[in-house]
Amino acid sequence: MTEEGILAGEQGNADIRAALERITASPDFDKSPQLVSFLRFVVGATLAGRSRQIKAYTIATDALGRDARFDPQADPIVRVEAGRLRRALARYYANGGREDPIAIELPRGGYVPVFRANRVPPGLLARLQVQRRQFVDALHDNYRLLILIVVIAATVSVSFDLLWMEIGKMNETEQALQSAPLALSPSGPHGSHIH
Repeated sequence: MTEEGILAGEQGNADIRAALERITASPDFDKSPQLVSFLRFVVGATLAGRSRQIKAYTIATDALGRDARFDPQADPIVRVEAGRLRRALARYYANGGREDPIAIELPRGGYVPVFRANRVPPGLLARLQVQRRQFVDALHDNYRLLILIVVIAATVSVSFDLLWMEIGKMNETEQALQSAPLALSPSGPHGSHIH
């Protein structure tokens, strides 16, 4: 390995350790010392070249405070804490750690962490921005349509109310005319003359 490769490796380890410190100081981890201890142990062992020693037993005894009698078959603590750790890491990278340059992951089925560059591909970022703009435009267009529908519905409703009021007035007038006695005009063509 060239000297540049060693420097790159040392720099990579420093970046991973810096990422580890950001994670463990985050709100997702600062109230859970077991998760911090678990993560520090597996990251430290991996960076030290001891990833083969990362087993449920060593995690339980070296990171989680179990004694030498720990039986991974009888006590699921490591599996339970690994699940919690995966969820906490996912929350971290979905929120505050979104911009971190290094992502630390704990793949399912094992306890050896994986380190990767946490970069969004430029094409993906551009697509996400286009989709966001399309969503906002569609929401804006639908908002106008919704307002138009509400205005039309209100206009139709008011028109029907006015129409029913007019029909009601006409019915009242007609009833009033029917119940009033007919006044006969003495000079009208159908009127009768009293002699």
